[in-house]
Amino acid sequence: MSIPPQKSALPRRIDARKLVQREQQLDGTVPREELSRLVASTESVHGDIAVNLAFARDLQRNQVATGHFQLEVELLCQRCLQPVSEQIEADIAWGFVWSEEQGKSLPKSLDPVIQDGDELDLYQVLEDEILLNLPMVAFHDDECVSKETFQSGGKEPEAVEQQENPFKVLEQLKGSSNKS
Repeated sequence: MSIPPQKSALPRRIDARKLVQREQQLDGTVPREELSRLVASTESVHGDIAVNLAFARDLQRNQVATGHFQLEVELLCQRCLQPVSEQIEADIAWGFVWSEEQGKSLPKSLDPVIQDGDELDLYQVLEDEILLNLPMVAFHDDECVSKETFQSGGKEPEAVEQQENPFKVLEQLKGSSNKS
């Protein structure tokens, strides 16, 4: 059994234009301690985030990056309030632009990424993408809290005999107005 080679860390700052011109691929990891918002949003992050990105021009000549990321996090189960492990994976489809106007002209299949200046903070953009892919509510797949915990006190109330109609008073008023 061979041990897979250790992936190197991706650069924090990139120039998307140059990477697109060279049609370069980035395959590596992002250290979890560099993503402070992700760490604050989860109970813990297991290992580093595995990322692969391919930079190119699409058929409409847009500068794009496509790829995939994968990580494992622990979130708080909303049923039992204990940690639950979640595998987060998503595909990436970014279109690089230099203004919001250019971003509006991108196809809907691409997420606009605005590069201010010469360099782009790759870690920040990836962190945004990861945060958007976290589940809204985390819970264990199996039953982590017994159903008895959610039941209220006594027996079910017996069927109450015909309750008085709340509109009976209105009916009486309507009847008295017709007589006038």
